[in-house]
Amino acid sequence: MEKKRLYILLFVITLLIVIGYSVASKSTKIPNIEGMDYSLWKSDLYGCNSDRENLIHLIISNKEKFLRFNQNQMIYILGKPENQTLYSRGQTFFYYYIKYHPSCGTENALSDAEQIKLEIRFDALNRSKDIYVYNL
Repeated sequence: MEKKRLYILLFVITLLIVIGYSVASKSTKIPNIEGMDYSLWKSDLYGCNSDRENLIHLIISNKEKFLRFNQNQMIYILGKPENQTLYSRGQTFFYYYIKYHPSCGTENALSDAEQIKLEIRFDALNRSKDIYVYNL
């Protein structure tokens, strides 16, 4: 009887987490930026199609509109990052590659230090705090 209660409790907890995640992501108000095509951004993994290169300037010039979201909301808006790093003091960094990533198989591929990438930093409370673009 005790195992049955444990399974029911685990099921209820899992269900609440799934419901909470879906409600949080659907209630996310995507920043309205003229000319920004979020579906094009999401589909251009590693920047292989060069679509992100055309959109990154809209994010840079409107970066204050992206600084209030948590990690799940940011994934809902920009898609899953190609790389992420857990840093000291509970900070997390998301990386979205813009162009010339080795995964694209181009002869113009750049080393990691030279990669053109968008970095979004989250604090220990899961709030986006800074946005940087490297090597643009």
